[in-house]
Amino acid sequence: MAGTFLFRIPKTIEAVHYPEAKAVVAHWESLSTADCCAAIERGSNECRRLGAKSWIVDLTKNPGVPTQADLHWMSTVGVDLAVKNGLRAVINVHGSSAIASLGSKRWSKGASEGGLTTYDCKSLADALELAAEVASDTD
Repeated sequence: MAGTFLFRIPKTIEAVHYPEAKAVVAHWESLSTADCCAAIERGSNECRRLGAKSWIVDLTKNPGVPTQADLHWMSTVGVDLAVKNGLRAVINVHGSSAIASLGSKRWSKGASEGGLTTYDCKSLADALELAAEVASDTD
């Protein structure tokens, strides 16, 4: 499955669209930058534009964790924005960082409470396969 580059915010994120899976993958370099929430907002808007149903959060580069303020934003404004933009699922792909994995549990809780389905995967390939299933369930 081939992806199409969407955008990059240096030292923060690279976003790639996978049309076959109806997903946008956020390859995070750092979750603790001033651009974190702006990156999520931009990615969410791209999901709406492209008809993506899943936002895949790639943590394999061990991007750390967001600030408490950004985590709160993700769990409230970010979730509302994702739902408004047609997303149905957030799929986390874990790297080797236990800290990033713990952080993902916190934003996944907010996403679940906001109406999104959340999943955890060990590889991008697994996440894309899951995203394709999510998309087929919503068609």
